[in-house]
Amino acid sequence: MTHDVTPTPQELTQGIIFGLIAAMIWGAWPVISALGVRQSLGANDLTFLRFTVSGLILLPLFYKLRFQGVNLGKGLVLACGAGLGYISLCLYGLSFAPASHFGIITPSCMLTFTTLGSWLLLGEKLTKSRVLGFAVIIAGVITIGWSSFSSDVSNPNYPESWKGDIIFVFCGSLWALYTVSSRIWKVEAFHATTLVSVLSMLIYAPIYFFITEPAIFDAPVTEVLFQGVMQGVFTAVLALLFFSKSVNLIGASKGAVFGALVPAVALLLSMPVLSEYPSMIEIIGVMVVSIGMLYALGLLKAKI
Repeated sequence: MTHDVTPTPQELTQGIIFGLIAAMIWGAWPVISALGVRQSLGANDLTFLRFTVSGLILLPLFYKLRFQGVNLGKGLVLACGAGLGYISLCLYGLSFAPASHFGIITPSCMLTFTTLGSWLLLGEKLTKSRVLGFAVIIAGVITIGWSSFSSDVSNPNYPESWKGDIIFVFCGSLWALYTVSSRIWKVEAFHATTLVSVLSMLIYAPIYFFITEPAIFDAPVTEVLFQGVMQGVFTAVLALLFFSKSVNLIGASKGAVFGALVPAVALLLSMPVLSEYPSMIEIIGVMVVSIGMLYALGLLKAKI
């Protein structure tokens, strides 16, 4: 068993900052993606832009680092957990169930599986404050999406939503796989980000051109450029880099806390960008998640 090292106050502060930046970017991803789909691009196009732009940017670094300390098998595991495998499975699940289900199930499972993996495989200690924090976060995530979830149970547009719900559980487990594995293998943040982007690009680019129907050549150039920067630079490179750095600094289970913040960020950003306004129960859910994060990160102590 690999025992995790308790971060210093400076490392904790840096890890929190990096994690919050990653959560902000990833929270913007579904909003920006929804904007793209409303315009001229589809899910396949956005996936292609995400990995091709990031892969090309990081290709020189990949050529320099190669698989130093990480063999091809481990690189593919990381790419599956945080790259093409994760995105493809999410999109497949969304064909059966609405995004509101994804917003509840995936972050909750990601946090749960990462916490268990960190405890069993990394030897991270589960204090009362952290357990309380994780429980409060999951309750907050469920609160954010519960009204949408309950109204979609009998939605005729999703007669097999239970299939999507099961897929979303696996989505959460894939991200947990990336988080724990990168910590166990001690993969440096830049290296992990490079492996995920380049390997995902090499796998998906041929699929996009030969199997799907590309729309990037027909869409307005401004839309393609905007989505390319948002998907490929911010979401695939910067967010993953900041998240990986956060995990390296403060540990896998604490780093996973920031993934649970994504639905709250998306909820807030959807107001100015998509003109979608949250209900009171959703606002309460955001507040609950924020309180849970303070306990999970050790900034508040449980007196029980």
